[in-house]
Order: sequence, then structure tokens, then C-alpha cells
Amino acid sequence: MRAGGLHSLHGGRVYSVTLARLTSRGRYLAAVMAAGLRAILSHRSAAGLWALRPGGGWLEATTPVAGLSVPGITIHRTRVLAPEDHTTLDGIPVTSVARTLLDLSAVVRESDLAVAIDRAERQRIFDLDAVMDVLDRADGRRGAAALRRAIAAYRPSTQRSELERRFRDLLAAAPDIPAPFFNALVEGEATTHEVDAYWESSGLAVQLDGFEFHRTRRDRERDAASDADLELARIRVMRLTWDDTTVHGERTLRRVRLALTHG
Repeated sequence: MRAGGLHSLHGGRVYSVTLARLTSRGRYLAAVMAAGLRAILSHRSAAGLWALRPGGGWLEATTPVAGLSVPGITIHRTRVLAPEDHTTLDGIPVTSVARTLLDLSAVVRESDLAVAIDRAERQRIFDLDAVMDVLDRADGRRGAAALRRAIAAYRPSTQRSELERRFRDLLAAAPDIPAPFFNALVEGEATTHEVDAYWESSGLAVQLDGFEFHRTRRDRERDAASDADLELARIRVMRLTWDDTTVHGERTLRRVRLALTHG
């Protein structure tokens, strides 16, 4: 230390040999080590490690040890942490993605939580079943209600019907667009397909994809085959996502009008 080769971190609980070049992962590992053998990275720090939000700034860890205080680290105490709620990433003990989202929901705005979920989707590490399991065991934890609201439309039992309802409402707000047949059976070149909306006179079918990142490879291959079969029968397929219907409604209506005009 006198020679400058070791640098004290968190009140001398851990030391670094490369303080000037310490990466965010190095800081995360130092924080977990400083918090003790039973500690794991959590909350905003875990979200940073999982790349669900920008790293840096916050250092947070969760431990079952009561009364622990570590300089430079926000310590969260938990009485029980189920095995499925923690893992190791890049050698750093960390809460699972599902548990990270639950913890994050208690310390950030709901808009930031939605962004974190979106980033998890894009990385294909979002597991709806795991999140619902964490919520079932939440026992009134702060932030649980926010997380339930954030994933409400993701639930398979409600997502489809809710997306269809919103698409119907979107079309109803545009009286210049003729009403389609909903949940129609349409003959493709080789087989019959059910489509969410169909304008027979224009040969236009709409399929509502919901949250595209939840779909498996098999789902995507099946959908591509269905679209190809319909297009061989001269039926154009327009696929719309949740955001197309709920966020970019006016843009979607313009697309539908243009497709009907050129039908």
C-alpha cells in the first residue's frame, strides 16, 4: 500500500491492484466481496450487470446478515433468498433477472422499470414465468404492485384479448377505414389459416404479434410459413406488434389505409 500497488476499497474490506482502470464489473465484484460471503449483487447494480440499465453510480448488495453497514454500498437485507433467485454472472454472485426486476421496481420509476423489461426482452433473458413466480412469493414487497402493472399485458391469458381489443378500438376511431372480418378463416395456397383481421375486397390480412420477443424460434418459423402460404394465394399479410397498436396508432392507421388503397 505504501508503494501504491494496493488500493483500499470500502473501508479496507477489499483491495484493488488496478484502481485507475477498475471496470464496472470490478466495482461490482468488490462490492459483493466487501458485503461478505453471503452477499449478492442486487437492485440497480444487478440491473447494471445484466445490462438492463446503465452501469456505474449505485453499488447495492443484498445479504441475510442483519445490521451490516459497508462504506460506499447500499445494503439490503433479506431473510430468505430462494435458490432460483440468485445466480453467478461473470464470476459475480447476482440476483436472477426476475428477482432483479422485482428489486428494481422498488427503487426506480415505473417508466425506468419498463425500459429494463424491454432491454431484458431484447437480450432474450426475460422469462415471464420466472417473474410471475417471483411475484407469487413477493409477500407484499414494496414495488411488487408496480412490477405486476408492468407485466400485466405480457400475461398470455390477457395479452391476446387485450391487444385485439385495442386494435378494434384503433380501427373504430378511423371511420374512413372499412370494418374487417375479425378472427377470420382464410384459404391459403395449401391450407386454411386464422387471421386476426381480414379485408376480403383488398386481400389484406392483419396478424397481431403482441410482444415479439416472447416468441420462440418455432413460433417465428410457423408464422413465416403461414405468411408465405397466404401470399402465394395473393393475400398480403401485415404483422402488427403491441407498440404498433398502442403507441404508434396513427402510423399504423396510415399503413392500413395505404395497404387498402393499393389492394
